Amino acid sequence: MEKIAKIDPKVVDYLSQVPKQWSRHKFEPQVVYDHNTTNFVESFNACTKPFRDMPVYTLMEEAGSWCMKKIGSRFGKAIEMGPNQLTEYVAGVLEERSQQSRFCSVTAAVGGEYEVKEGAVKYPIKLDARTCGCGVWQISGIPCRHGLRVIYHQRLEATDFVSHYFKGQAYKLTYSEHMHPMPDPTQWPSFDLSIILPPPMKRASGRPPKLRKRGKHDTRIKNIRMPFFIAPCINFFCCSSFFFIW
Repeated sequence: MEKIAKIDPKVVDYLSQVPKQWSRHKFEPQVVYDHNTTNFVESFNACTKPFRDMPVYTLMEEAGSWCMKKIGSRFGKAIEMGPNQLTEYVAGVLEERSQQSRFCSVTAAVGGEYEVKEGAVKYPIKLDARTCGCGVWQISGIPCRHGLRVIYHQRLEATDFVSHYFKGQAYKLTYSEHMHPMPDPTQWPSFDLSIILPPPMKRASGRPPKLRKRGKHDTRIKNIRMPFFIAPCINFFCCSSFFFIW
């Protein structure tokens, strides 16, 4: 924080007022996203791990090839999806919440409003507005278990009440743009430019680390000891046993 204060003290004042934990009510319903993580960055770092020791240009080429392959496979899956077909993730969420909705009861009111009781707690539902008292439906864009209880009670399709962001049409738009292949450096046109050499670097002692330094709240990876194999003696009559040592 001291380093940030030297650059801009206003940033420190802003960060001091930010809550320590994320709260669901702080998310905008228009975003249709109910959690904020760095899973994408973690997955990308894991995929680029084999290329980290390469030069910058080679690293960028390998990362671009990986992204091009991933986008191509997702685009092939999007072609087979219908415009109103749910994504695989949302279909699984609906299935799980549908099982949970069996323990809820519905009381119908007027004007498209309902009251859903789960245990001793009651939740108001506005079916036309797609809102629930628990706040999950309007924030995530996917009907919660209370909303699903009302939908099934009215003999309606749950797919019609899911946000269009999770359907095939939006999925196709997401992967409609693709990365274009780049020619090999041997096919590049030649230019009369000066060669820029890398700055001098002094390599530190020891082996350079490959794993990211994890924070205090990050999940720790347990060290798993793998068994190693001891080959038998060449002389079959002397030793013909195989051993696994842990």
